[in-house]
Amino acid sequence: MHYPQFTCPPLGGGILIAIVAITHVVIAHYAVGAGIFLAVTQTLARRRGDELLLRFLRDQAKFLVLFSFVAGVVTGVGIWFCISLVSPQATSALIHQFAWGWAAEWCFFLLEIIAGYVYYYGWDRLTGRQHLAVAWIYAVSAYLSLVLINGIISFMLTPGGWNQVIANPDYDGDLAFWTGLLNPSFWPSVLLRTISCLALAGIFVAIIVNLSRSYRRGERRRIINHASWFLVPLGLMVPLAVWYFLTLPQEARSLPLGDAIAMTLFLAFGLVSSVLIGGYAYFALVRNRRDITLETALLLLGVAVIATGSMEFVREGIRKPYVIYSHLYSNQIPATDEWRQRLESEGVLAHARFARPPTVSLEDLPDLPLHVQGRYVFNAECRACHEIGGTNDIVPLIGEAPRAWLDETLRHLHDIKYYMPPFLGTEQERRALVEYQYRLAHPQEFETPTAGGANVPDAD
Repeated sequence: MHYPQFTCPPLGGGILIAIVAITHVVIAHYAVGAGIFLAVTQTLARRRGDELLLRFLRDQAKFLVLFSFVAGVVTGVGIWFCISLVSPQATSALIHQFAWGWAAEWCFFLLEIIAGYVYYYGWDRLTGRQHLAVAWIYAVSAYLSLVLINGIISFMLTPGGWNQVIANPDYDGDLAFWTGLLNPSFWPSVLLRTISCLALAGIFVAIIVNLSRSYRRGERRRIINHASWFLVPLGLMVPLAVWYFLTLPQEARSLPLGDAIAMTLFLAFGLVSSVLIGGYAYFALVRNRRDITLETALLLLGVAVIATGSMEFVREGIRKPYVIYSHLYSNQIPATDEWRQRLESEGVLAHARFARPPTVSLEDLPDLPLHVQGRYVFNAECRACHEIGGTNDIVPLIGEAPRAWLDETLRHLHDIKYYMPPFLGTEQERRALVEYQYRLAHPQEFETPTAGGANVPDAD
């Protein structure tokens, strides 16, 4: 909890992470899918002597290097930058738990980049067999990178027996690593991401071939028809999603199934959009060999991006109130009985040094107005998800509610709304937070502090 607090008003840190992460997910999924497309298509094209597909693969490789490698690396670094600022405690936990997993993923990623460049620049320098081998090296290394990252991401929602392993006095680091990585939602999640990768690869083929002026209409149609097979697996999204949800904790599963209407709508949109794109690919492109214009391809990409974002929103949303399920709350407070007792006796501000200005010590707090103390408590417990005047602003939620209602809500916050972490702190801190929230919603009832309050430091 002793980390500097990063704020990004009015968006909030969570939205900042979402923007960067969804952008990276789309690019990274395309890079993985494009690798599979290159390897499979080149294998088939060389067997059949299909010069058209081989010519297109060269254009595909150039686009992959220029777009995916550059934008993917930038947004990948951006994710690490954002999560380290917004959720430093969670980032530290993931690094320590999966240090060798991250190292292996980095090696696969490095091999992927090297193979991608060799594939593109070695087009006229390598033999056909060597060039095809490089394509498969790229495809396999990119996919294994996805598999490892998927294991760590799915761990954050379904750690399974990992919490019991790390709580065992005879701690086994290897067992903790594999229990966390091969968690209950690992397999359905990796299959869902594989389908997403293939679909994005197929859609980008339609965009690339339409952007190029070197293909006649019949050639474009044949290339798109070949790529459309990579969109057909989208029809499996629903059964795989059902399998995925069956692996989730009951509380997390209930949120998108009616307990949180926003998540329900996002889930429905993501699944329906995926099935519609898959159906369109099969009936219009595979069976009837329809043509796709650039505008239609861009529309399909837009729908796919929104569907991907919707599914990522659901995955992130159902993890609440945790950032690592049953281990660490979204406000960076450990979800253990030990920490609950410690914060209730010592206070949250004793363990959140950066929630208050550097000029304010713990000894100074009792002399400050109650609402100022409450603002520091808000920074420590609430601001990770609630930005005043921005995302998840609490003022509209409070409305005309009296102090007694606010106090009772804080006492039973986690029971009233499961996706909210419980308030952890002293009685004094809870009263201070009530006063601060009430002041935000009813500023007309408060006056500027005079004697003893003129030099009250700002809480930010």
